Amino acid sequence: MSHLRMFLKCFNSPSLHMIYQDSNFSGKYVRDRWERLGDFSLNCVVIFWKLSIFTTPLIAIFFYRRGYMNMEGAASLTKMSLWFGLFIGASFCLRSYGRASNPQYRFFLEKLNNAVTPRGLGEIKQFDFDFEAWPVEFQLPIRTSKKVEPKKSIFSSLISSPCSIIGYLVLHTVGIRMIYPGSITLLNMLLNSALIDGRKALINKNGQRFKLKTPEGNTVDTMFIDKRNNVGNKKGNMLILCTEGNAGFYENGIMGTPIEAGFSVLGWNHPGFGCSTGLPFVADEEGAINTVMEFAINKLGFAPDQIVLYGWSIGGFASSWAAEAYPNVRAVVLDATFDDVLPLALNQMPNALDSIVRVTIRSYADLNVARLLLNYPGLIKLIRRADDEIISIIPGDIATNRGNDLLKKVLKRRYPNVISDEVLTEWLSKTGSEQRRLSDENNVNLSLSRQMIDSYIYDHGPAFPFTELGKNMDDDIKAQLTIYLAGEYMKDYASTHCVPLPSQVFQELLESIL
Repeated sequence: MSHLRMFLKCFNSPSLHMIYQDSNFSGKYVRDRWERLGDFSLNCVVIFWKLSIFTTPLIAIFFYRRGYMNMEGAASLTKMSLWFGLFIGASFCLRSYGRASNPQYRFFLEKLNNAVTPRGLGEIKQFDFDFEAWPVEFQLPIRTSKKVEPKKSIFSSLISSPCSIIGYLVLHTVGIRMIYPGSITLLNMLLNSALIDGRKALINKNGQRFKLKTPEGNTVDTMFIDKRNNVGNKKGNMLILCTEGNAGFYENGIMGTPIEAGFSVLGWNHPGFGCSTGLPFVADEEGAINTVMEFAINKLGFAPDQIVLYGWSIGGFASSWAAEAYPNVRAVVLDATFDDVLPLALNQMPNALDSIVRVTIRSYADLNVARLLLNYPGLIKLIRRADDEIISIIPGDIATNRGNDLLKKVLKRRYPNVISDEVLTEWLSKTGSEQRRLSDENNVNLSLSRQMIDSYIYDHGPAFPFTELGKNMDDDIKAQLTIYLAGEYMKDYASTHCVPLPSQVFQELLESIL
């Protein structure tokens, strides 16, 4: 290939970050000074452009006061735009020259051109490069699962009240990024190096990276660790599908916990996080988890009853959506999550904005975990962080943890005639030894309580709700069953919100299905 042709080919080619396996080199790709300079200049342009989107009114006022809003000013702005265009063009040329001069990059580009074949696809996975150029390996053309509850259209939401219009504008500018800060472009740029290192660590554990495409047109970055062929490890036949929090990425998130525990693991990034495209609006989140689930079933070959949904923090929403849409999944594990995002949003905003916050959340960002989870008929395990400072209305106050409300709603739906509100509220306000003391005070017998549940299932079947359980039962027995069921569904872990969950704790939660 001629030098000029290579230069032109590198003009808009993907950035190379890492070389995983090569006979001559393995490690981070080393850019020469020309490519570094070109990349730096173009990154500055991207940052300037992103900031200008949110500061357009201020920029307009500045130009108006400087007298640019006339014919003479327009000529000056045109001249400035031409210089800016020349700067961008020169930056592209510098970067292209640096890449065309680098033998490692030329080798990568040759492999990328051959990625259309199965062998070529395998070879290109030995590199970490811009995900935009990564081949799509699974696409979901249309939604395969839909929520039972119909949604209002955006148009009907907008015309319902003036607050709806304000809420729509707020959410689609800064609001969605406040709810999901992991989608902020600048944060992604700052974390880029750490995410590359995280992917390398997962690749070194035999991770396989895949690019999926959702019905909404977004692409989803996923990582799969396959442990099905590990001799003597039955846990490898179980897939843990991990969904991260609002600033979490699979590269350095919760995947490490089930990997260390010996399970097969599939992680993915929310729309707009890391290399995934789009923004994490509700429809995009639903489309993404729908696509990931179909990929796990139809491409990776896991049956629904071999899949455990594991969601952390706000990831509980997507996990609960999948639980409702795929009721045959083996279990749902939700760590440090909440019942409904609205109380948390109201708690963070000034009281004067309550009406706007309510309309915005309910119309365009209704992350109601409880409503979805209540429609799932299988095993549910909740993990509550004893010192959680994020999903507690009062930071560190366990009695105000919104995970408490999630547990209450689940238990009341499943055991409507058993649960004692007073006893459950008291149990949830305590942790550790205080909970054990309350259990002793109420004479809770774990084996006897289990027998009562098993006996009901034997007589009436396992389908929820258990409407007959609790009828004609005295209050003392109800209190005992309430404490027993609360302990079965929720486990406390003594930590703050973001501390990684130990693999041993995770494994103990799933002992009943192993």
